[in-house]
Amino acid sequence: MIRALALVLLAAPATAETLRIGTEAGFAPYIMATGSGELMGFDKDMGDEICARLRADCEWVTVQWDGIIDGLLVGDYDMIIGGMAASAARAQRVDFSRGYLGGGAGASAFVGLRDDIDPSGARIAVQAATVYSEHLIGSGNDVMLVRTGQDALDAVRSGAATLAFGSPTYLERMLLTTYRDLRVVSTIDMPVDPTAIAFRPDDDALRARVDLVLTGMLSDGTINDIAAVWFPARDDT
Repeated sequence: MIRALALVLLAAPATAETLRIGTEAGFAPYIMATGSGELMGFDKDMGDEICARLRADCEWVTVQWDGIIDGLLVGDYDMIIGGMAASAARAQRVDFSRGYLGGGAGASAFVGLRDDIDPSGARIAVQAATVYSEHLIGSGNDVMLVRTGQDALDAVRSGAATLAFGSPTYLERMLLTTYRDLRVVSTIDMPVDPTAIAFRPDDDALRARVDLVLTGMLSDGTINDIAAVWFPARDDT
């Protein structure tokens, strides 16, 4: 009887691990929320696949982008997945997985109400804590920092800013749906770090496990297959 009970206990499935993933739900097509509040997008599919390969349950935690690293560091979630570029400034606070998308030269776009606006003399709204805001501030532009990409577009529409600046993939999608009165004024190339997953600096074990999964997803074509569903052109925030 004791031997039989031991065999039953060995065969019983262990409690599934839960991985909490911090993200922002306003960066289409990387990750966004449906009308009912469900998350969808490239990084949502990426995160779900990572959890499946780790045999873990995903728990997605939606937060504001400008506080997302702070939330990770205080333990509100275990990692960040949401189109995050592994920039040098961020790497001073968090550790990153291997890159899984992008890197090198990337495009960025200015959006406004007219085609004839010169960005060099314009007040430009841009989402704070992004590589796009870092670029503008470093270039000496007249920058208006806002909390979301949609806030940047709203600032242009209201006249609080002349241009919005950011990811062309995101901006062009918004112009085709909600902001049809705006247009892409111009684009520029800027260096972009690879998209990666952020971890707390003391969480080497989890980062190593995720890196192993990402290596597999890159080698078997899974990441390319997911990317092909969500966007033909690639850039990172």
